[in-house]
Amino acid sequence: MTSPAQKDATPAPREKRGHVSKPGLSLLAQGEPMVWLTGGSLALCLLMIFGLLSLVVYNGMRTFWPGRLYQVETVDGAVYLGEAAGVEKFDLTEQLINSFPSELKKAREIAEQKFEEAGRVPVEVERRQYRTGNFDIISNFDREGTHYHTVSEFELVAPEPSLPEWAMVIERLSWGRFYGTPVEFKLSHVRPVSADEEQLNEIVQLIQGNMYRFSDADQSAKLKEALAPVEAELAKVRAANIDAFVAENKGLEGELRAEMKSGPEKPLADVKSSEENLVSIVQAAVGPEVAWDKYNEFHSEVISRSARRKEIEEFEVGEVNSEEENARLSLRDQEIAHPGVFVVELANELARLQGQVTLLDEINQKNETLVRQVEKRYGADSDLAKFAAEIAKGLAADIAEQQTQPKTRIAEIKDLVAGMPPSTQTAVDNFLNIRQESTERTVALQEKIKQLNDENARYVLHMKTAQEIDKDIPVSEIVRAFPANRLSLAGQFGVYMSRWGEFLMDDPREANSEGGVFPAIWGTVAMTMIMSVLVVPFGVLAALYLREFAKPGPIVSAIRISINNLAGVPSIVFGVFGFAFLIGNVGRYIDGGPRNADLPVMSSGRWYLLLGVLAVTACGAFMMSMYAVSNRRQMTGGRKMWLGKFALLLWIIATGAFVVALATTPEFNGFFTSHLPNPVFGKGCLAWASITLALLTLPVVIVATEEALAAVPNSLREGSYGCGASKWQTIWRIVLPHALPGIMTGMILAMARGAGEVAPLMLVGVLKLAPELPIDFTPPFLHFDRSFMHLGFHIYDLGFQSQNSEAAKPMVYTTTLLLIAVIGMLNLSAIWLRARLRRRFQPGQF
Repeated sequence: MTSPAQKDATPAPREKRGHVSKPGLSLLAQGEPMVWLTGGSLALCLLMIFGLLSLVVYNGMRTFWPGRLYQVETVDGAVYLGEAAGVEKFDLTEQLINSFPSELKKAREIAEQKFEEAGRVPVEVERRQYRTGNFDIISNFDREGTHYHTVSEFELVAPEPSLPEWAMVIERLSWGRFYGTPVEFKLSHVRPVSADEEQLNEIVQLIQGNMYRFSDADQSAKLKEALAPVEAELAKVRAANIDAFVAENKGLEGELRAEMKSGPEKPLADVKSSEENLVSIVQAAVGPEVAWDKYNEFHSEVISRSARRKEIEEFEVGEVNSEEENARLSLRDQEIAHPGVFVVELANELARLQGQVTLLDEINQKNETLVRQVEKRYGADSDLAKFAAEIAKGLAADIAEQQTQPKTRIAEIKDLVAGMPPSTQTAVDNFLNIRQESTERTVALQEKIKQLNDENARYVLHMKTAQEIDKDIPVSEIVRAFPANRLSLAGQFGVYMSRWGEFLMDDPREANSEGGVFPAIWGTVAMTMIMSVLVVPFGVLAALYLREFAKPGPIVSAIRISINNLAGVPSIVFGVFGFAFLIGNVGRYIDGGPRNADLPVMSSGRWYLLLGVLAVTACGAFMMSMYAVSNRRQMTGGRKMWLGKFALLLWIIATGAFVVALATTPEFNGFFTSHLPNPVFGKGCLAWASITLALLTLPVVIVATEEALAAVPNSLREGSYGCGASKWQTIWRIVLPHALPGIMTGMILAMARGAGEVAPLMLVGVLKLAPELPIDFTPPFLHFDRSFMHLGFHIYDLGFQSQNSEAAKPMVYTTTLLLIAVIGMLNLSAIWLRARLRRRFQPGQF
C-alpha cells in the first residue's frame, strides 16, 4: 500500500499547454483575438480578390460560347428569333401598361386583364431578353433597328420558346449578327462577252452616241440605214453567245435561273436568246441542308480572296500612296528652302493637266482604232466607214480643242519651273515621274481589286428571317455562320475557339463591339515596354543619388516628400500635363521649331550673345568643379563648401541658359516643317503616352529602388572598400547587383499600374480605332509618332461609347480578362527574371 507521504510526493499530472492560461494574463494579452482578426482580414481580402477575378473570368470566358437560337411569337403577331440574353422579373403596374406602344394592342389587353384579376395591385411577371440582331432589317414591329428585343410572359402565344432546327447565326463584317433560316445558296455564272460582240457593241455605241453631228435628215436616215446591219449582226452574235452560254451551263446541278439586265429572275428554260439580254445564270442550291453544304464548300476560298483584297488595299496601295506622299514632301522642302517658290501647287496642277491630256489622247487613239476596225470589217468605201471616219474626225477636233487650254497651262508651268533652282527642278521631275508610276500602279491594283470583288460577288446566301423577310447576304460579308441548334458539343467548341482566334488576331469592327482587339494588344504591350525602358533607368539613377550620394538635410527630405506626394496625384493630371507640355510645346517644337510652338523667338544677335554667356558659364562651372576635385585634400572645409556651392550655382545658371537658348532659337525650324499643318509629333502618339505614364510611375520605381538599396547589407560595402574599390565601383559591382531583385519589384509595380491606366491616354495618344500599328515591318519598325489602341481604353469605349451597350457588355468582360492576362504575362516575365537575379546575387556570395 502507498503511504500518505508517498501519495503527497507523487507529482500531479501535467496539464496540456495552451488550455490553461497563466495567472494574470487575459485572453487579449495572449494574442489569439488578434490572430483571428488578422487572419479574418486576410481571408476577406483574398475573398474580394478571388471574387473579382472569378467574376471576370466567368463572364469573359463564356462570352464566345455559342448559345441556342430560340423563336418566340407574341399575341400581336410578331415573331422573334435570337439568342437568350437574360431573364428578369418586374412589377406590372397600371403606369407600365399605359406605356405600351400602339403595336402591342393584344398584349396590352392581356396585361390589363392580368392586372385586374390581381386586384389592381402590382403583379410580378417575367421578362426575357433575346439578342435578335438583324439591325439592318426593319419590320412592322421594328420602327428602328435594334440588336435586342424584350418579351414579357403575357405577350407570348406559347409559354416556352421553340428551337428551329435550321436557325442560323451569321456574323457579318457590317451590321452585326443576322439570325434566320437558309433558303438557298446562289452561285452566279456571269456570261462572258466575246471579243467580236465587244467590238460590235463599241462600234454601235460610237455611231449612236454621235448621231447628233448629222443634223441633216437625209444624212441621219442614211446613217441609220448603214448602222442597221451592224445592229442586226450584234444581235445575232449576242444571241449565239447566249445560246452557247446556256447550253454550256444547262447541265449544272440545282435549280437554274436567268438574271436579266432588267426585271426579276426567271427560270432558265424560259429564256429566249433572240429576245432577252442575259447577264448571268444563277445556280441555286435550294433547301437549308443543301445551302449549308454549299456554303461550307465555297466560304474558305471566298474568305481567302477577301484577305488578298485587304492585303492589296492596306499594303500595296498604301505603299504607292506613301511614295507619292514622300515625293510631295520633298517638294515642300524645296518651298521651305527657297521662300517665294510655290512649287507644290504647281507640280500638282502640272501632274493633273498632263494626266488629263494623256487621257484625251487615249480616247482619241481608241476612236481611231474603232474607225480602222469598221473599215476592215465593212470596207473603207462603205457608207458606215465614211460616217465613222467623219465622226472620229469631229471627235479628234473636239479633243484637240479640249487639250488647248491644258497644253497652254502646261507650257506656262514648265517655264515657271525652268526658272527655279536646279534642285527644285529635279524634285519636280521626280514628283511627276512618281505620280505617273503611282497612277499606273493604282489603276492596276484597282483592277485586281475589282476582279476579286466581282468573283466574290458570285456567291450569295439567301436567308429568311423569322418575320418571313428575304435577305441576300454575300458570302464575302460573312465572317462565320453556323446552325446553332444543330451543333454538337464538339461543334460548339469549334465555334468557341474560332471566335477566340478572331478576337486575338483580327481588327475590330462594328464600333469595336465585334471583331478582334489585335491592334489594342500591340498598342498596350508596346506602350508598356517603352514606358518601362524609360522609367526604370531614370528612377534607379534618382534613387541611387538619394540613397548613396545625397547628404541628409531639408532639401533631400523635401524631395522625398514630393516623391511620395507625387505618387498620390490623380492620373488625369499627368494626362493634362502630357497634353499641354509634351504635345503642345515639345511636340510642336519638334515639328516646326519655336514659332510653331508659340514660343518667343530671340533676334540672332541676342541669341548668339546668350550662347556666349552659356559657354563662359559652363566652362567656368566645369573648371571650378575640376579644381575642387583635384585639390580636395588641400582645401579647408569652409573653402570647399563655398567653392562647391558656387560651382553648383554656375551649373544651374548654365542649365537655365541652355533651356532658354534651345526654346527661343531663331536657327531651328523643326524637323518636320514640310508636314505642317499636319503634325507629326504635335499630336497624341506613342512617344508622349509612354513618357506620360513613365512620369506617372516614376515615384513607384524610386521608392522601391531606395528600399532595395537600403536592404543591401553594409558589410558588403565595407568589404568592397576594404579590397580597395572606389565608391562607384562598389555601387556598380556590389550594391546594384544585389538590389536588382528589389528594382525589378519596382518595375513590376510600375508595369502593373501603367498598363491599366486609361485617363491619361485619352489625352496623349490613344484612339478608338487606329488604322496603323505602332510596330510593323516598315522602317523604322517602331513608329513613335503614331497613335495607337489600348485595351484599357477599348474597355471604356465598349462600356460607355458603344452604339449598343447591351451588345457590347459581354465584350467588356472578355477584354478585361485579356488585359489582366497581358499584364499578368508581363509581370510573370519580370518575376521570372527577378527570381534568377535573386538566386545569382544572394548575400554571402561576396
